[in-house]
Amino acid sequence: MKRLTLTFALLACFGFAQAASHEHEMKHDMSGHDMLGMHTAMHQGMGIVKAVKPGKVQIAHEPIPSLEWPSMTMWFSVKDMPHDIKAGDKVHFEMMQGNKKQWMIEKIEKK
Repeated sequence: MKRLTLTFALLACFGFAQAASHEHEMKHDMSGHDMLGMHTAMHQGMGIVKAVKPGKVQIAHEPIPSLEWPSMTMWFSVKDMPHDIKAGDKVHFEMMQGNKKQWMIEKIEKK
């Protein structure tokens, strides 16, 4: 009986320690970041168009400070693609994260 009681006591302590540790990790991961605001807000970027497909554009963009993103090349969906955008164009764009967590360019124009 003592062994069973000791086992339950140890499991309970382990469970509380695990929960406290998880709570600490969650607080740490979120500190200093408004994650909801980061993704629902409009973010601006500059870059060079690398490729264009119907409804999509690949851009080698400069750093995007509002998202803490470094320079990189990536594909974006485009809400209303202008007909004159082509590979090699320098562009300014405004984007936000859509319902499926996909980044959508709301506005894009040549610079």
